[in-house]
Amino acid sequence: MKKILWGISGIGSGHFNRQAPVIAHFARSCRIALFVYGESLRSARRVFGRYRNISIVEIDVPFWAGKRDGLDFRATARRNAGKNFLPIVCRAYDRTERLIGRPDLVVTDYEPVSAGYGYATGAPVVTFDQQSKYLCGVFPKTLGGQAFADETSRLRFFFPHTAERIACSFFRVRRRVGAPAVTIVPPPLKRTILEIRRKPKPSARSIIVYVSAQRPFVQTMDEVVRVCASQPSAEFHLFVRDALRLKSRPPNLTVYRHGDPRFYRLLSECHGIVSTAGHMLLSEAMHLGIPVYAVPLAVYEQQMNAHVIDRGGFGISHPRIERRRLAAFISGLDRFAAAIRHDRSALLRNSGQEEIVRRLNRFLR
Repeated sequence: MKKILWGISGIGSGHFNRQAPVIAHFARSCRIALFVYGESLRSARRVFGRYRNISIVEIDVPFWAGKRDGLDFRATARRNAGKNFLPIVCRAYDRTERLIGRPDLVVTDYEPVSAGYGYATGAPVVTFDQQSKYLCGVFPKTLGGQAFADETSRLRFFFPHTAERIACSFFRVRRRVGAPAVTIVPPPLKRTILEIRRKPKPSARSIIVYVSAQRPFVQTMDEVVRVCASQPSAEFHLFVRDALRLKSRPPNLTVYRHGDPRFYRLLSECHGIVSTAGHMLLSEAMHLGIPVYAVPLAVYEQQMNAHVIDRGGFGISHPRIERRRLAAFISGLDRFAAAIRHDRSALLRNSGQEEIVRRLNRFLR
């Protein structure tokens, strides 16, 4: 069996959701050590806990803070004060050495610890993420107070050398002259997404509200609920990571936990999504033709994702969920859906799994 070390960022759930269908494909014929932490660790235990060819290895990664011209080392030191990441990383390396030795391939989705093991053992390192497109594309220097240089300096610091860089994108990227080589493909989509046949409910406007676990949200959930209650003609389905204790719960709102299987049924029925601007959920929404009210977190890539949605007329972007904006989003749902349906220049809506599998297989032959 070929051996793969696969590292996945644990910040939010999008990184794991992007990797899961490709990992499942290779687990049929390869031995895989999976480096995970945070949200990706929780998801890996749930999805791959019983896979015979997958060993789940817990790691930890410092949070690297950014600033306008790159990484902010002073803020990073403050944020990680008192933490010692070296023992858990070395235990992960020791276990990996015993599990698979030198891997035939290291694949990383924005996770530098796995890349370090690849560099140490001389294995080819392939980045398969969505951030790497910022190394080769033409993008605004700042968006929503966040800096493009933060993204690029982080990528150069984490992954100074790669055998190949693969970047997923739900939107087309204009390439910068003289930029590093990056292969841009649509994101891989889970079978549950590809099998959805959309049948929006005719009786009422159904809206999914999805709050990412990546960072604390910009509003309290009670405030979000009050804004939803201001639109009684719509029904809202709120997805959160942890159980909620709400001051009140209006009749037009239902609360679910992340991972609830009813999410996919609601995707088939809903008219729109209100969400933080994580790349994977927006990719799924654009594939399915669902308009988005994007609430980007304070990171450049979420600001860029939301900018694409707003600029293309595929929904709207705003830093908060507000009553007037939500009403405008609901009234414009048909127009936004038509813009997604008729677009031929901005969006990449198919699944890129076959192309990604083909490119990774070249290193395993």
